[in-house]
Amino acid sequence: MTSMDTLLRDAKILLACWDIIRSRDFLMGRRVRSFEKKLSRVLGGLPVASVASGTDGLILSLKALGIGPGDEVIVPAVSFFSTAASVAWVNAMPVFVDVDPATFHCDPVQLESAVTPKTKAVMVAHLNGGMADMEPIVAIARRHHIFIIEDAAQAIGALYKGHPAGHYGDVAVFSFNPSKILATYGDGGAVASRDVSLIEKISRMRMYGSRLQDLSARHDMLGVASRLGPFQAAVLDIGIDVLEKRIQARRKIFFQLVAGLADVSTVVVPAARMQEDHFVTGYRFPLLVPKRDALLSRLRRAGIDARTHYQVPLPRFQAFSSLPSFSKEFPGAERVAREVVVLPTDQMLTDGDVQKIISLCGETAN
Repeated sequence: MTSMDTLLRDAKILLACWDIIRSRDFLMGRRVRSFEKKLSRVLGGLPVASVASGTDGLILSLKALGIGPGDEVIVPAVSFFSTAASVAWVNAMPVFVDVDPATFHCDPVQLESAVTPKTKAVMVAHLNGGMADMEPIVAIARRHHIFIIEDAAQAIGALYKGHPAGHYGDVAVFSFNPSKILATYGDGGAVASRDVSLIEKISRMRMYGSRLQDLSARHDMLGVASRLGPFQAAVLDIGIDVLEKRIQARRKIFFQLVAGLADVSTVVVPAARMQEDHFVTGYRFPLLVPKRDALLSRLRRAGIDARTHYQVPLPRFQAFSSLPSFSKEFPGAERVAREVVVLPTDQMLTDGDVQKIISLCGETAN
């Protein structure tokens, strides 16, 4: 996105926000409805309900599926905190499964071995702008009659075998906080599902359980206040129009990095393991490097915004210290924690910036 594109986008957003103020269209108004329709189209026509955040979306999805005390939900040992915290928040038990460091996704064999009579769902985290291999996970879920919840916070625009998140699981949850490709100025989220009745239920749950805009109407279910705000919706409604352009710009950089790092034998590039079945967005470019700290230092000195993520496996957080898995070994997740470096794929990077990143990675790794 050029500086002129940014100025035009900001002007549109300011005008949209002024229109909201002038019309006082504050609660579930025109901009929210417009964004939900556009998002549904991006997701191949799936019914959509916007919510206040991705975390709220996970919690409401779990509640809508009837998951609660006494239930177990399988979650990956590598993901953002909310993936597992949402399960604990509804008083169910997160059961952690290790990941393959070559993909950051759960090993299906270990996933199936974690299923017990108490298992009600598996939470699949689609990380770094790509989706997990869903076919084996769907087969496991069908064999054991459990739900699939897709944590797609990092996967807007990603495809697996031609389909986006939400087409494989029972429900998918998206996040639009400022770090995402499709982002708002604050928090925002959405839930999508093939099950129209489930989306209708979540649509009510986000508004105190009410069927109507009139909050004095009689309630026949419990809910919370988790509506997408009008100004956040306006930013998303404008941003989604250029989502494809943003993804293509990031994919260009993404595949330059894949090609440039292909011959660096000591670096593991999870993105390079993606098969033809995957369409990745280039949201993030993680790699595993034994000399992680040395590489980070060199990249940062060169003005490259390289970062680390997932430095603590989810089962190691003190919030989960009472769980049986707190003392278990998760070698895949531990390796990710030690070695991961996330390279930028921002569309403002020049070809020279990309070549600098590739050179520094090669020099440090070798």
